[in-house]
Amino acid sequence: MGSLRPRPYGIYVHFPWCTTRCPYCDFAVTTGRQLEGARYARAVIRELRLRAPDFRGLLCSTLYFGGGTPSLWNPRDLSEVVVAARELGLPARAEVTLEANPESADGARARAWREAGVTRVSLGVQSFDAAVLAKLGRRHRAERAERAIREVAGVLPNLSVDLLYGARRSSAASARDDARRLLSLPVAHVSAYALTLDAELLAEDVPLARAAREGRIEFPGEEEVLAQAAAIRETLERGGLRRYEISNFARPGFESRHNLLYWRAESYLGVGAGAVGCLRSGEVARRWSNHRGVAEWLAAAEAGLAPSAEEERLSPLELRNERIMLALRTAEGLEASLLSPLQSGEARTLAAAGLAALKGGRLSLTDRGMDVHSAVALRLFEPGAGPEV
Repeated sequence: MGSLRPRPYGIYVHFPWCTTRCPYCDFAVTTGRQLEGARYARAVIRELRLRAPDFRGLLCSTLYFGGGTPSLWNPRDLSEVVVAARELGLPARAEVTLEANPESADGARARAWREAGVTRVSLGVQSFDAAVLAKLGRRHRAERAERAIREVAGVLPNLSVDLLYGARRSSAASARDDARRLLSLPVAHVSAYALTLDAELLAEDVPLARAAREGRIEFPGEEEVLAQAAAIRETLERGGLRRYEISNFARPGFESRHNLLYWRAESYLGVGAGAVGCLRSGEVARRWSNHRGVAEWLAAAEAGLAPSAEEERLSPLELRNERIMLALRTAEGLEASLLSPLQSGEARTLAAAGLAALKGGRLSLTDRGMDVHSAVALRLFEPGAGPEV
């Protein structure tokens, strides 16, 4: 009997610099003076090699450059990090994703990214509506975004675009128009997210959240946000992009392999200022969050120390509940055999209510169920502990 194939893991590299900070963004970003790119790359590689021994026995399968705006990073520095990942076993044909903004993405840059080893680009368009973009604090115009999409896709066809709905001045009509415009462009994947200003879900208090809390500005209500989500979903699905996760749609074969690792509860090695990583081992796991400030992270990384700001151990119960929460985000759902008799009974109740479906030995959520994913997942949690949803 042959040996079992090793479990996969992905590498996430965080690049924290942006030219401006959007008023809704709670990611670990800075608009301060950018550190020399080569120095940041060396520190990232140092942290990568420091943490890599813990991942021995696992299969390195994807690499993702997020931010921030990693398209501001010199492609030569990106290439150095790709080479370091290859030394850890990243296959030559692996998915290597780079996040970019329209104002820092064009054909020439795309060719340099491809030469550096990038195979996939995720472009933060958010909307094509001028009023919505202005209220979001975005600097690009619709025409610039469309040009970036066409030029980048001409070099790297595995192109994903982010949309953001539920913003000020947005509507079901504007959301539908955004989706229709994407369908006229060479886009293989779309991530469509609702604007989140709930303080409990944000890593830090952002300007738009404060303004909403103080009653200075208003945003679309819950029903309107759901209508915008439905408009995007129905338009994209009619155009041939399948919804394979709550917020993600793809043409066949263009699903995000890196993000699927998260939703399938696999390990991920996070490096860089503000990065998060998680190493799963049997029935337990260790999760860390790096220092969000570049200076603190850099001091530790260059000293050869793990630059963790926080670490936590996840118990078997927490991991089982987290797996339910993550799997139910996806169209493939959860293996029904993992459910206890009590959970199986609850699953049948959810199916009878039209919120879930039991088919082929798997439990998955319907569109209605995905709209209330957090509440549904909580009904299936084992009592005692559980991840935040």
